[in-house]
This record gives sequence, C-alpha cells and structure tokens, in this order.
Amino acid sequence: MVPFGLNQDQFVAAYRRSLDYASKGAVTTIHGILAQPFGPGVDHAHVEIFADEAGGAPSVWIYHSGKNNKVDRADQSIFPGKASELALDLKPLGDFDEKYFTDPETFPGTELTVPLLARWFSECWWKAGGWFYPVPTTLTVHDYESFGSTVLSEGGS
Repeated sequence: MVPFGLNQDQFVAAYRRSLDYASKGAVTTIHGILAQPFGPGVDHAHVEIFADEAGGAPSVWIYHSGKNNKVDRADQSIFPGKASELALDLKPLGDFDEKYFTDPETFPGTELTVPLLARWFSECWWKAGGWFYPVPTTLTVHDYESFGSTVLSEGGS
C-alpha cells in the first residue's frame, strides 16, 4: 500500500515506476494480441482505458469493429464486434491509497494518472509492433474526452 502523503511529483514518480514494472508483461500481452489473425470485416479497432476513480487498478479493453458487428462470447477469433479486456497486470496500481483519487480538491490523482496511463499504453503498443497493425486503431481514456485520442495505428502499413 502506498500511503497518502506524497506530493504530486512523488505520486507521479511512484505511479510511473509501477507502470514501468508492468511494461515488459504488457508488451508481451499486446504482441500476442497483435499476432492474432482476424476474420473478414474488421475495419478498425479502438482501445479504451478505464481509470478507476476510487483508486483501484485501471483496465484496458480493445474493441474491433466493422460494418457487420456481431456478439459471440464463444468465438475466440477477432471479428467485427469483438471486445476483449487486455490482461496487463495493472493490479499493483490499485495499491495507492484511495485518498489520492477520491477528492480532487485535495489531491488530483486521477487527473495525474490519466495522461500517464495513455502515454504508457501507447509506448507499450508501439514497442510490441502496434504501429503496423493492419487496421486503424485509436486510444482514448473512458470519461476523459477532454484528453482526446491517440492514433496507435493508421492501418494498412
């Protein structure tokens, strides 16, 4: 547990260290996703980070879409409509005291972690070879539209 009491610079450094620790496994996981063949009709993908505003570990999902999306939990292939959580082992990020996240007037933990998470994931994606993913792929952070989106792949490269 990381107790409440760090200043913003210390908090950012500690959070970044936790992300750095998860990087090797994340790159391996992402590389595995990128290596999976997908069926016809997938024309774009979207990655979304869900930051836990109560200080829990964030989660990351990838959504593959196309003209004829379907829902099929039994189908393990990548198809239009497929949504998959990425197993990135971010559980240690939930070890920060929730006070860093629950009162933004006192400490803006979520505001500090959102850009860190997005930048970290983008770096991992590209290290895994994601720039060459065959479909256009973007990244956003859920409920943080003001943060914007990041192009992870333009597709067709």
